[in-house]
Amino acid sequence: MRSRDGTDKALEFLARLAREFVAVLSMTHLVARVLEALREAVGFDSAAIALIDERTPDHLTIVGATGICAHLRDATIPRDASMWWAAVEAAAAPAIADVRQDPRVWSRRDDRGTGIYAPLLAHGRAIGAVSAQRSGAAPFTGDDLDLLSLLATYLGGVFEAARTHERVAELAFADPLTELPNRRAFLDRVGVEVLRSARTGQPFSIALVDVDRFKRVNDKYGHGTGDAALRSVGQTMRRQTRSYDLVARYGGDEFALLFPNTPGKIAQMIPTRFWQIPIAGGAAPADSYVTLSWGIAAHPDDGDSADGLLNTADARLYAMKGTR
Repeated sequence: MRSRDGTDKALEFLARLAREFVAVLSMTHLVARVLEALREAVGFDSAAIALIDERTPDHLTIVGATGICAHLRDATIPRDASMWWAAVEAAAAPAIADVRQDPRVWSRRDDRGTGIYAPLLAHGRAIGAVSAQRSGAAPFTGDDLDLLSLLATYLGGVFEAARTHERVAELAFADPLTELPNRRAFLDRVGVEVLRSARTGQPFSIALVDVDRFKRVNDKYGHGTGDAALRSVGQTMRRQTRSYDLVARYGGDEFALLFPNTPGKIAQMIPTRFWQIPIAGGAAPADSYVTLSWGIAAHPDDGDSADGLLNTADARLYAMKGTR
């Protein structure tokens, strides 16, 4: 039987979320709020949330972590390699008396002693797991495990709703031809990066990229080949940049890239990886290719606003195109 204290904590946690989540939040904000509530309302000062990667279902990604688990944030865990997976596969909540001794524990640190895990269930299937850890030898109680399991049954539905909301939102911010984020998505992200950079002091850079003499491709081989060329450019840039960089179709034959935590000197080198790109598909010969021109602008060296950075990048882009 669950203790009265555990029931009160569960009710406080759920009431807190009900007050805050009157609208569906982005996954990033949702994870942050849940971890905060687990600490303040429930008393778990060290917790982590792992979700199954929808693109790679055999991997869990730790989307949020606090306390002594904070170093695990953004880690990717292959199937069967952790207690998070044990909770997912069993759809039940295991407890570990000694984290440092259990062979199923994916990451060991001397300051983690005991841990409890519970699956996040949505529509009867596990979409991830939530855990709480405690340093030292003091174990979690059965009431702690019951409480985490109860909260996990609610959180599974909340996280699934957030993911569905983000999938729908992505469609509104996606370019249908290249399947890249569109101009609106890029401008929104740049605005966020301006605020983040002002707060943290970390630089970032943007690039505007243009396909050289694109009209000739359409005129010579047809618009179908032109579309194939644009898709090839977008896919190549996505493959040749880092996972946390943003590649977007800015409009027509122009693309935009954002490089977080990257000064201009380093950003200048990135487009040199893909300045010449084969045309994949369409009526063009197999050895046909397009070339690219680009302009780079860095925050804060080249401006402290999105408009200022875009104007600088645009001017540098057309300066390069004049030399082609």
